[in-house]
Amino acid sequence: MLSRWKVAVITGLFAFGALNFIIGLFPLLADIFWILWFTGCGACILALLLTVIVPSPSRAGETSASGRTATRAVTSRRAARPAPGPVDGVSQP
Repeated sequence: MLSRWKVAVITGLFAFGALNFIIGLFPLLADIFWILWFTGCGACILALLLTVIVPSPSRAGETSASGRTATRAVTSRRAARPAPGPVDGVSQP
């Protein structure tokens, strides 16, 4: 579900974090500077984590549509390749 909204959520978190950093620089808000700073840091860290953890929309669609057959096909193609011989560009004594 979140993979469809990944770009919007992550962009929103980065924008929220940047806004907190910028607002925290105003002298009138000096009393809540650390609150703004830590919420900005938290939003940016959460956005970075979601960038890595949540699959992209195209990849999530491939996984749900094809299931494990794509993984098996890739694995069988790798196993069918012959081992590299002496013609691979590495000189042997």
